[in-house]
Amino acid sequence: MPLPLNSAKSVDLQSRTKIQGPFESLCAIIWQSSYRIRDGLEPKVVAICKKSEEKKEYLVGNNQVIGVVKVDHSIREANPSDLARLIKNEIIDEQLKIDEAIEKDHELLDVVVYGANLTFVNMEGADLYGFDWKGHKPTNVSYFIDGVGDAGTAVVLPTRPNDSSKYGDKGRIV
Repeated sequence: MPLPLNSAKSVDLQSRTKIQGPFESLCAIIWQSSYRIRDGLEPKVVAICKKSEEKKEYLVGNNQVIGVVKVDHSIREANPSDLARLIKNEIIDEQLKIDEAIEKDHELLDVVVYGANLTFVNMEGADLYGFDWKGHKPTNVSYFIDGVGDAGTAVVLPTRPNDSSKYGDKGRIV
């Protein structure tokens, strides 16, 4: 079920978490709220999937980072700013472990990436509305991820380009 978040709400959320970045702010609030949904079980590890900020000239592709963020304290008592800061700065890259598991087995493996832990996927930079077919552009775009594990996945997508506001920021859909 999509949850639209307009620019004004995005700015308010970022100011509450004191982090520049709607993705990290959204993740922190959802992570902290998730224990209520799970009968009080607090997820101490979340997975983060996002485009790498590191530019490597010799690599072709989107340079996706698949990593985890871990805490050793109560999520319920945590400050959302601290959780957002961890998500932004303390991702433990898991790509090497994934590559090693695939090489070790020498077979095609079914690897659950999305939802093995509570997973946040940053699709903010995806140009979902940039497709042009004979002068026609999409008016609505949806996104679907299949094979999600039991812990769940939250995907953060951009809204339509014409949904910008006086804040100069686009809204998000979670």
